[in-house]
Amino acid sequence: MKKFLLLVLAMSFLAVSCKKDNDEVEATPYDNITVSQTQEAFVLLTTATWCGYCGQWGIPTFEEAFAGDGNIDATRVNGLALHYSSSDPMYLAMSNTLKSQYGIGGPPNLWIEFNNAYNLQPSGWKNAIVQRQAETSVTCGVGLYAEKVGDSFSVHVKVQFFSSLTGTYNLAVYAIENNIVASQVDYGSGTTISNYNHMRVLRGEIVANNYFGGQMFSGTSPSEFTKSYSYTPDAGINSSNVHFVAVIYEMSGGVPVSAPNSNTY
Repeated sequence: MKKFLLLVLAMSFLAVSCKKDNDEVEATPYDNITVSQTQEAFVLLTTATWCGYCGQWGIPTFEEAFAGDGNIDATRVNGLALHYSSSDPMYLAMSNTLKSQYGIGGPPNLWIEFNNAYNLQPSGWKNAIVQRQAETSVTCGVGLYAEKVGDSFSVHVKVQFFSSLTGTYNLAVYAIENNIVASQVDYGSGTTISNYNHMRVLRGEIVANNYFGGQMFSGTSPSEFTKSYSYTPDAGINSSNVHFVAVIYEMSGGVPVSAPNSNTY
């Protein structure tokens, strides 16, 4: 009888132990991502190494936003530098396509959130970023982080919808490269700077290799969208200087009409 009771107790313990293991929720990469319900600003710069005004004020104005100039929250700005000219050593066809799709003019041109009114107006452009960041009706947000193995990346993205949205929405994740040393003409100094440090240079889009990314949903938004993407930089790109910019696009007729939110890792 004693042996029988011991056997029953042992089986009960084993059953409880197995149940506990089976009930445990397996961790996912998305557990490491926190999505903040705050408004970020998505900005672009069209630029070229041969553009003297780019060196004089275009690139400096762009970079000042990421340094927090003009009351900008530097932690909530996400940007792409578009080297769209085929004679530029950092040329990318996708940069030229984005320039055309957004209707952005020649360099230097500062763009924010589908509003071209601030092009070529540095002070107005900075004020527009501040106004964008001050918005409180935040319908969605995106967070991301990347794991690097060798020269390749696994990029994990989480989008949360704080309000129910209806329509078609895309997610784009752009690979950018910082600290590219190349020449830059500067009308301000009257010289060509041979070792200019170029930042946030667009290198590609990793969701669908498409300038507007890939579709998350068409219809009513889910409460959350998660997905992981892989990216291997092309030869000549320093993987140590690669970062990622995630952008949520509201689409209409196959083209984006707004960028509800964005983020950078």
